[in-house]
Amino acid sequence: MSGVLRAAAAVSIAVLATVLPGAPASAAAPPTVDFVALGDSYAAGVGAGTPLDSCRNTAGAYPRLWTATDASLVRLTTATCSGGKTSDVLAAAAALTAETDLVSITAGANDLGVTGAFAACLDPNRAADCAAAQAAIEAALQSTLPSAVGAVLTAVKERAPKAKVVLTGYPQPFSATGDCGTPDIPAEVRALGNRVMGGLNTVLAAQATLAGIAYVDVEPAFAGHEICGAAPWVIGFEGQADGTILHPGAAGQAEGYLPLFTRAVGTPQDVSQWITERDAPTASPTASPAGTATPLPSGSAIAAPPASGGGGGGTLPITGPDVWMAILTGVALVSAGAAIYLLARRVLATAK
Repeated sequence: MSGVLRAAAAVSIAVLATVLPGAPASAAAPPTVDFVALGDSYAAGVGAGTPLDSCRNTAGAYPRLWTATDASLVRLTTATCSGGKTSDVLAAAAALTAETDLVSITAGANDLGVTGAFAACLDPNRAADCAAAQAAIEAALQSTLPSAVGAVLTAVKERAPKAKVVLTGYPQPFSATGDCGTPDIPAEVRALGNRVMGGLNTVLAAQATLAGIAYVDVEPAFAGHEICGAAPWVIGFEGQADGTILHPGAAGQAEGYLPLFTRAVGTPQDVSQWITERDAPTASPTASPAGTATPLPSGSAIAAPPASGGGGGGTLPITGPDVWMAILTGVALVSAGAAIYLLARRVLATAK
């Protein structure tokens, strides 16, 4: 009869192990991060490597560099293109779905015609063109650009409601001091370029705040690495021949954009874990990473985009009735095992 006792104990233990909380479970494979990169030549990585396609995407772009840190965990959709304006990014947002987990956006500079304005202001014979370009940029910063950026962010959140969304800014292009070589870049042109990019970044940060998404400010990281500086990460006149002038080079993408983007969203492993928590049955929403907020410029009439989307979730602990159910189940099963044991002892005693 000792075999009966052992069998009863084994049954009790087996039932407890399968029912009580905390029972070991087989580890599931981590989820893949569905990542969509949107934006212009800065997001495409122009100047950071050999162009891979007609949109001049390169392997040195920060979305590709982030993906490469653990390519087994990330499925990247590249929807970035050189020359892209916010209207182009809005169209490219068709690549997003309800299953998209992460979206990066770098856009806005082409709406202002920054490159054309720079060329006009560098030419002493085009003073009138330079003044007209400046006036057009100032008007766009106060009127059309905020609404255009707001429309992009609203569309992204609607099409990818569960995704983390990150909007990046642009670096200041010029060092206020330093030798630019030949041809030189006058101090007033440097100041103009920096003022324009600063105004653009202010608009981007404000719209990101209104949309409730993260904004990545890259200006501090590029400080000391502008054109005319001692260790530039932005391409100067040497990039005129291949159209990479005013773009971050390989170092600008790898040492400027990539670390800041990673700080905002985490590593691919971090995002994969966030997806697990977000999609858990008992998950509750968690906020997307906070960005650097900048006050909304006066004159912007953009309403805050809908509060839908963004964020994820963390697994809640077992509470309330679930706890008591687990305790009562455990007590009942232990009692059943004890009863079986006592019954077996009585049978043994009778047999003797």
